[in-house]
Amino acid sequence: MKKNLVMSTIAAIAAQNPEGYTVDAATLQPITSGYAVALAVTQDSFGAKGLEKVVDVIDKMQNQGEASCFDGLAFGGWYDTKSGSYYYDATVIVKDRTEALELARVNGQLAIYDLDNSDEIRLDD
Repeated sequence: MKKNLVMSTIAAIAAQNPEGYTVDAATLQPITSGYAVALAVTQDSFGAKGLEKVVDVIDKMQNQGEASCFDGLAFGGWYDTKSGSYYYDATVIVKDRTEALELARVNGQLAIYDLDNSDEIRLDD
């Protein structure tokens, strides 16, 4: 898929899901199972430049076969009420909770998202 089309599609998904979303990187369809873990490389990505960075990172991961190391690769987004910014993330999907929590620690994340139960799991809990 062309970069501009992916970017405009993800921006539209974000607009339709103001609190957040997780969609498969290949199909752009919602992912509803597993644990979503954002990658450090796209931390603090917001606005058009942030979205472009996320698209580039996911494209690189797909082309280099890095996505096969996980149960899925996704575009993620969420609205931070504190900063008023909508963040975009390159996200991996992991089926095992313990593995997801460890991956989150390695990537300097504060939380993972349980897609099965629509619940944030903070690392400090």
